[in-house]
Order: sequence, then C-alpha cells, then structure tokens
Amino acid sequence: MARPKTKTETIGGAAATLDRPRTGKAAETRPATDPYQTFDALMASAGLDSRLAPFAESGATPAELQAALTEHLGVALTRWGLGLHHLTHEARPETGEDGPDIALLTDGRVTARLSEGAAAVARAYASLTAPDERGLSAWPALGEGHRLAADAPATHLKILIEDARDFETEWMTARGGTHHRVWRRGETLHVEVVRPAPPETALADAAWDVITSIKDRTFQRELMRRSDEHGMLGALLGARHAGAGDALSRLPEAHFAVQAMHGTLTGPEARSADAYRTLLRTLGTELEQVQAQATRQLAELLKHGLNRA
Repeated sequence: MARPKTKTETIGGAAATLDRPRTGKAAETRPATDPYQTFDALMASAGLDSRLAPFAESGATPAELQAALTEHLGVALTRWGLGLHHLTHEARPETGEDGPDIALLTDGRVTARLSEGAAAVARAYASLTAPDERGLSAWPALGEGHRLAADAPATHLKILIEDARDFETEWMTARGGTHHRVWRRGETLHVEVVRPAPPETALADAAWDVITSIKDRTFQRELMRRSDEHGMLGALLGARHAGAGDALSRLPEAHFAVQAMHGTLTGPEARSADAYRTLLRTLGTELEQVQAQATRQLAELLKHGLNRA
C-alpha cells in the first residue's frame, strides 16, 4: 500500500508543493488501542487522512512506517499552527512494557508518547511554542537571522524573493483574519498562512452550528439561555448524557485544530514574485476550506459522536 504524501500542483508553471487538506472522518469516541489507529485519529484533527493503520497491516517495513509517521507528523504540526519550523520532528514506533506505542520526538528527544493521550501530547507541544498576543508564533522559521518587518514596502519583499539568499519576514496581516509569512531555506521558498482558531474556538463554532440547526425552537431557546452561563459548547454538552464532556476531552479534536497551511516553491519559481502571490492565494483558499470542513465534522461529532462508552 502506498503511503499518502503531500500533493504537488503546477501553479502558473511553478512546482508548488502544498500540504493538501485530507478529509478523513472525525475520531471515534472509544480510544484506539492500536497505536497506528491512535495516530490516524490524531492526524484527523489536522485534516489528514493518514491511513497508517492499514499501511502497517499491509506489511510495511519499520523504516517505511517511521518515514510515513514522521512525514504526517510534520504536516500536522504545521497545520496546528504551532510554529515549530526551527525544530526537527520525528515519530518513531516503539515497544515498551505496556506494548506497542509511538514516540514523538523533537530534535531527537522524546516529547510525548501517543499512549499518554491527546491532552498530554497537546500539553507537551504547547510547552515548545511561543505564541504572541495574536496567537501567532514568535519563533522565527529559520531560527536566526534578520526578519523583514511586516510593514516593509512590497518592493522590498519582491527583491528578496527574486535575489536574496536565506531570509524570512515577520507576520504580515491579510484579509479575513489571516496572517502570512515567507522564508527561504536553501533553494526553497516557504509560505505559511495562518488564521488563529484554537480548539476551544473551533468547538464553540461547531456547537453554534448545531444549536442553530435545531428545529425545536423551544429547546433551541433553552440552549441559547444556557449558553449565556456555560458557553455554546457547555450548553450543548449539558444537553447530552452526563459523560459527553469526558468523552470529548479524550478526543484529539478537543486539543488540536487546523490553524495554518504551508506550501513551497522550488526551482525558478522560487525566485518569482508572481508565483509567490499565486501560492499565497491558493493557501488562503485551502485554509478556509479545511477549516470549514473541520467545523462541519466537529458539528457531526457533537451531534452524534459522543456516545456513552
């Protein structure tokens, strides 16, 4: 079985590699005991249909599994908007006293293990981040060097794209609540677009969609009244069975949400300002689509997916 990879599109003649949205189903409420099922559930919160469980069952070698795990983890970390480009990331199968597991490593050191649960994994990665007041990463993508100011004239960025060696920009503001930054490492131009939407915000948006779709207006008004005190999500969970909140807290979607898209340009197109602008627009559209799809999937999860264990 071939493992899924990011998709390459040609944009105006440019070889542009995009982290394409994959629309896998939201995770089930019962935690998977197979570490590859657990990994697939985690990747679903990044909009990735990783399918590592069937890949492992197909007889993939340990090296192939580790490569696939690492590839998908890298894409997921970017989509979650953690801003950890300056670090190296790896996912490695292992067998401990409690059985098979998957270790998540940062710069060669274990950050977390999947068996610890989604909440623990989220806390471990959160300890590595440095969000500013806007929810954007304060970490530079390259780790060191000068960053072009966000308010620099557009002509300066054009010159850097066409002529400069390694460089990066500060976060620049765009429409629709999005922000973007650009950097070059070697001969590859990177573009990242972010719309901060932490998991609690994504869940609240989904809860709003669920409540506003209720046809029983009396019940809908009651939930709206409860939301004044408990918030949209709290009101909706309170209307479910007593264990709904606990069931939700065990899912990756309660701790991770898609907040960013990343793409690259290589070859001559990495020196083209027009190709950069095309890629920027494409990534913005991709982000809007994958966040909207995530909201729909979360709404379905809140409606039907938090069953009693």
